[in-house]
Amino acid sequence: MAFENIVREEVEIGRNNQFRGSCEMKRINYRKLAFDRYPPVCAHCGFGIADVLEVCHLDCQRSNNDIGNLVVLCPTCHKMHDLDLISTETILMMRDRPKVVRWAKRMKAAGKKSALSRRQTCAARRRKWRLAGLKAAATRAHNRLA
Repeated sequence: MAFENIVREEVEIGRNNQFRGSCEMKRINYRKLAFDRYPPVCAHCGFGIADVLEVCHLDCQRSNNDIGNLVVLCPTCHKMHDLDLISTETILMMRDRPKVVRWAKRMKAAGKKSALSRRQTCAARRRKWRLAGLKAAATRAHNRLA
């Protein structure tokens, strides 16, 4: 293992030179290790808010902080992996694939289509308000006559 998790020391205590074994946990920041190595997005679904993302141990051994055993997942995918709804092989394949963003898929209406849609929406809104105003004026005129 690349890191030592437990450091054992023998500490001399008291006047009688008695020895007591103390065990101190050396904390490994596996979250920092994983985020330094992998991009801050869920390896399975692509969710990308770093404060929400979790680091998953693929072998479910929290003491095994080898970088090959870590993967960044969102809480939903992490729970699904823990319940074996997503296999470890799938997680490994998704983690190690190149992350390429296809903006054409992500941006539903971009460019000329978006501008045309915006103009049509604004025109429809103006038409709706104009017709509502004409209807209100006709109702006022009808009420004055009655």
